[in-house]
Amino acid sequence: MRIGVDIKAFKNGTTGIARYLRSILDWLQKLDRENEYFLFSCASSDYTTSNPLWKKIVTPWRLPGIAWQQMVLPGLLKEYSIDILWAPEQMCPIFLSRHIKVIVAVYDLVFLRYPQTCVWSNRLIQRHLFPHTIRRSDVLAPISDYIAREMSHAYRKLLPGKKIRAVYCGGPGWFPPQGYAGSKRENFLFFAGNLEPRKNLVRLIEALEILRRKHGLTIPLHLAGPNGWKNRSLRALIESSIIRNDIVFSGYLSEENLKREYLTCKALIYPSLYEGFGLPTLEALSLDCMVLTSEGTVMQEICRNGAMYFDPKNPESIAAAIHYIYGPDFDRRNYLDVKAEILQKYSWEQAARTLLLIMKEIDAG
Repeated sequence: MRIGVDIKAFKNGTTGIARYLRSILDWLQKLDRENEYFLFSCASSDYTTSNPLWKKIVTPWRLPGIAWQQMVLPGLLKEYSIDILWAPEQMCPIFLSRHIKVIVAVYDLVFLRYPQTCVWSNRLIQRHLFPHTIRRSDVLAPISDYIAREMSHAYRKLLPGKKIRAVYCGGPGWFPPQGYAGSKRENFLFFAGNLEPRKNLVRLIEALEILRRKHGLTIPLHLAGPNGWKNRSLRALIESSIIRNDIVFSGYLSEENLKREYLTCKALIYPSLYEGFGLPTLEALSLDCMVLTSEGTVMQEICRNGAMYFDPKNPESIAAAIHYIYGPDFDRRNYLDVKAEILQKYSWEQAARTLLLIMKEIDAG
């Protein structure tokens, strides 16, 4: 097979899509020594190939990447006689040769579920192009069963006859260091992710304010991640909050510093309203870190009994969960004893093997 991959996501650095793409590609290079891979992009990237059957093709393009995808990529796929295209950004070219099979990764339907949290241009592009992507795809590969169900409900008229095969995210493969003692955790909560509306940080701040007023609890909060978007109201709330001096903005952290936060915090607090997967929860569990997160979301599918859940739309519910883990009756081992079973299910090697199997199946017809 001659397999094409749209890798333009790498130009955006450390986004979740870029991490998903890089992790699976790394394993495919190790696992697949038979098929040729052509990695197409409109900008150079730092992704390196070691497999002699792999080739990077860069065609510089100053217009938005979506324009390159729709206007330039189809010609490249034809030029290089591609048999299968893996489209890892939830969209594929609408007009391309019918003999090319297409596998599309699907991360979330936030543009339908929480459109107000999206940048308007992304919302517009997704709403317009995703239905066309469904029609053109041969296999839709959601990253969780939760997203598979959402997609089946939202696009049920377009999906008859389409194959839907989940290709899950993987855990980070981290382990606590030698000498680690869970009893020595510090008195702060940790959040990892973009500072944007869907992460629900406004209600988290309100919950911490409730704990200060009602119970006299002072609980520092460390926020790590890119600046994100649409966060003016969050920053205004923090500026005027009674807990403003207890909030630390760490920005983007190196892997070493990210691990240190997971290893020393009281718990990961992840109040997101909506995710396609929720990778920080797996990162936390891999380092023996307690997880507090949103009920009724994909995180409940991923973490199962390995996390404590709250109503993400209710600051009182968030506050109650936090209050409980600081109380005398809390035993973190009741939650973390199941982490090995959870982490075993999600690995990047298995994700790559699943994707490779899908490619072989559709190539065989």
